[in-house]
This record gives sequence, C-alpha cells and structure tokens, in this order.
Amino acid sequence: MRYFCPKCWSDFGEDLRLCPRCGLNIAEFWKNKDYVEQLIFALGHPEPATPIRAAWILGKLGDERAVEPLIDLVDKTQDVYIARAAVKALGRLGTQRARQFLRNIASTHPAAMVRNSAAALVAGGSERSKERET
Repeated sequence: MRYFCPKCWSDFGEDLRLCPRCGLNIAEFWKNKDYVEQLIFALGHPEPATPIRAAWILGKLGDERAVEPLIDLVDKTQDVYIARAAVKALGRLGTQRARQFLRNIASTHPAAMVRNSAAALVAGGSERSKERET
C-alpha cells in the first residue's frame, strides 16, 4: 500500500504521522475534515483513479459543497476520464450552478467525450432533479 502526503503529494510505503518531505503533520491535517471535505481534497490526488472515485462518490452523496471543486476539476484537468467523471457527478448534483456549467461546456469543452457527456446530461436533465419529480 502507498500513502500520500496531502500537502506535497509525496508518496511513501508506510503510514507516517509526519511527511518525510515537507514535514506536514498528516494526522492533524485530516483530524477536522469531514468525509465530503476529504473527498473534495482527493479530487487533486495525482493517481487518476482516486479523483475519478472521489467524483463518483461526491455525485452519489449529493452534497452541494462539491459543485465548485468539481467545476474547477473539469476546467483544470487534462485527463478526459477525470473530467468526464466530474461532469457526471455535476449531473447528479443537479444544482443550478452545475446545470449552467454543463450547458456551457456541452459546446465549448475541447474534449468530445466531455462535451458529449455534458450534452447528454443537459438534454436529459440531472439525475437528482428526476429523483425529486418521482
């Protein structure tokens, strides 16, 4: 198992209290963060599967605190799979801000995969708003 410092993203092979590279007290860093905050932070993880999983979970949880970090992730990542996962999570969140962002990137995002995912969500409505209707 590999462990990562949440400040410098240095990785190491054991669960350490202090990061050997930057000196961050890792246990103290995580102490006051709730689950959603930890997932939002995981969106920046350097290993691609982690932000994809974090985005998926954030979409399932439906916590609106995730909207802006997910939008930021779509805007900044060069990884189309990460961007698509964030788009799908935004579709599940279904807030006005998320829908507005999805409408915008459905025609402007440079990656067709991301544009198509956003367009499908815009055309079909958010999953969360469909759940509210039933």
